[in-house]
Amino acid sequence: MDIEKISNLIKIKRKEKGLTQDELAKKINVTEKAISRWETGRGTPDISLLIPLSETLGISVSELLNGKEDKQEEKNIKDIIKYIDTTNKKKNKFIIPICIVVYIILLVLYLNYLRVEYSSVTFHFDYMGEIVVFLFFALIIGFNNNLLSNYYYDKVEDKNKMKKITYIIALVLYTITLINLTNYGRRLIGYTTYNLIPFKTLFGYWANFDSRQFLVNVVGNIIILMPMQYLILRVFNIKKISINVLISIMIGFFLELFQFITKRGVFDVDDIILYVIGTSIMYFLYDIVINKKKVNINTKHLIIGFISVIITFVSFEALSWYVFGDIPTIRVFLRLIIFFSILYLIILKSYNFIIRRNKK
Repeated sequence: MDIEKISNLIKIKRKEKGLTQDELAKKINVTEKAISRWETGRGTPDISLLIPLSETLGISVSELLNGKEDKQEEKNIKDIIKYIDTTNKKKNKFIIPICIVVYIILLVLYLNYLRVEYSSVTFHFDYMGEIVVFLFFALIIGFNNNLLSNYYYDKVEDKNKMKKITYIIALVLYTITLINLTNYGRRLIGYTTYNLIPFKTLFGYWANFDSRQFLVNVVGNIIILMPMQYLILRVFNIKKISINVLISIMIGFFLELFQFITKRGVFDVDDIILYVIGTSIMYFLYDIVINKKKVNINTKHLIIGFISVIITFVSFEALSWYVFGDIPTIRVFLRLIIFFSILYLIILKSYNFIIRRNKK
């Protein structure tokens, strides 16, 4: 089997068909880089691609393997076996060992980082420090998987699987980062306290405004779940805003409850509200930038939505929902469920007002 003859035949037949490398790649669902490698002899098509490639070029599989047109189309089993063997050797020569070594090094480094992080009682990274660590490992893993995708896999389907694996690993890493930030990176306060009154903490920030406190406790809580939201959308491809909001509330509730149980922080319903706002913003941006959905902002709708929010908050105040006192626990949770149901509906309506599906 002559690799040079095969590469020349692919190039000649592609040009005879009037196809560019990109057009041929799309027809057989591979990348343009894969076609370029085949035509320059730096790589060979995977065995699963022999039939679609030969059909697209208008030749038989045996002609493709022999590197010349033969109208007798006699099947040569030895050539096929030799082709498979040569292809596998070419693929496995460097890329797989390199990727395995990189994964092992990263695993050792990350385990050592976790050992230091969880054994330390005097020092923990702040938000930016944790994000830098997360980005370092996520970027190296992304680069490693991209290398494997470009030089080992030719099919678009396989490349998409590698991308999904990268997002899954990044999601796991960010989940650990989030636990570090909200729990293990904090000092033990030694007592349990909570706020179940919606907007009580936020009104307190407004009444006693401090720029640093506002940046950390308000802006920080809005953006902290946004990276996780992006990764969740990439991994699970969530298409409904309603499911997204429910997941956000559940994650926020778990984080606050975890802090409360471990006595590392306060269970604050306002933090959950800020989490949901942040994840909803990311969902909107994802729909606009990634899913290319049409934006249609109607001033009338925005005014109606703003007035509805004010009426809702005033109604809570008028009905004395901010004065809990020593009321039974079940009534507290019933009121919280009703409150989050209203917040949930407001977000859904806002999304439907602003985003319109582009049906063109």
